[in-house]
Amino acid sequence: LKKNDILDLTKRDPSLNKLRLCAGWDVASKGIFGIFKQDFDLDLSAILLDKNNKILKKNGIVYYGNLKGTGLFLHGDNLTGEGDGDDEMISISLNNIPNDCERIIFAVTIYDGIERNQSFGKVKNAYVRLLNEDKNDEEICRYNLTEAGGDNTAIVFAELNKINGQWSFKAVGDLFRGSLQTLANRFR
Repeated sequence: LKKNDILDLTKRDPSLNKLRLCAGWDVASKGIFGIFKQDFDLDLSAILLDKNNKILKKNGIVYYGNLKGTGLFLHGDNLTGEGDGDDEMISISLNNIPNDCERIIFAVTIYDGIERNQSFGKVKNAYVRLLNEDKNDEEICRYNLTEAGGDNTAIVFAELNKINGQWSFKAVGDLFRGSLQTLANRFR
């Protein structure tokens, strides 16, 4: 997928239920003045919104401090991004998402990025991919972040939207300077 592409998931597979959103990234090994020695702690999160674009009152944010929400589960917190492949994952059970949830935003933020002088300008090979857990983790789609991250410390990677009971996946790729709290404040 490319930025702003939309994939109609329900039309593609009406039986679709169990998904996994995976995010991966690498930290550039060298900067202008040498090697980056500090670990980057990037965090995947999900924000569940109602029809008014407001965060659901109960378990409306799934992140490293609240791993489980209704219909969503974050598989831990990778503190360094070490290793190949997916760095963080959220399992999604579409049939268990609260009825009043119309949209789920998936973001990746750099933990204390501003304070630690870290940014997406020092991150490379960032992507999200959506898997069908019911079909042996078959990859449904992938979105590679291709634009330069600059001094931004957060990105809304993708979103799931429910319209008339039908789910679609949208590649977003909106970079901004801030934290998960900054993003959450947009929807309060």
